[in-house]
Amino acid sequence: MIFVDTSAWYALLAKNDVHHEEAETFLREIAQGRFGAPVTTDYVLDEAFTLLRMRQGIEPVRRLVDLLRRSPTVRRVRIGETVFEASVDLMLSHPDKTWSLTDCTSFVTMRETGIARAFTLDHNFAEAGFEVLPQPWGSAPRHA
Repeated sequence: MIFVDTSAWYALLAKNDVHHEEAETFLREIAQGRFGAPVTTDYVLDEAFTLLRMRQGIEPVRRLVDLLRRSPTVRRVRIGETVFEASVDLMLSHPDKTWSLTDCTSFVTMRETGIARAFTLDHNFAEAGFEVLPQPWGSAPRHA
C-alpha cells in the first residue's frame, strides 16, 4: 500500500502545479499496482478539496471526486475518535515539528496499517520516518 497525501492530490489535479506531470506519471505507476493499493483519509480529502477549491476553482474538485468514485482501488479511511486522539497526542508530543493535525492523522493511520511509503510533496512525512515518493520530485519539498 501507498499513502496518498494532500500535496499529491493537489499536484495531480492542479494543471498549473509545477509537479503536475510528475504526479500524473507517478499515479499511473500506482494504478498499475507497482506500490500496492493507494490509501488516503477523509481528513486528507477534506484538505485537498478545500485547497483545490480555494486556489483552482470547482472543476479540479469535480475531477478529483470523479477519479475517487471511478477508482476500484483507492481506499478511503475515515478518521475515528481513537485515531483522532492519538493524532492530537502525537502533535503535542512533538512541539519542535510543524506537523498539522491532518499530517498527524496520516502518520497514525500509516503506522496502524503498516504503510511505509507516501506519495507526497510534504517533507513532514520524511521527518516522521516514512519514505516519500516519487524521488526526486526535481525541486525542494514543499507543502501544498
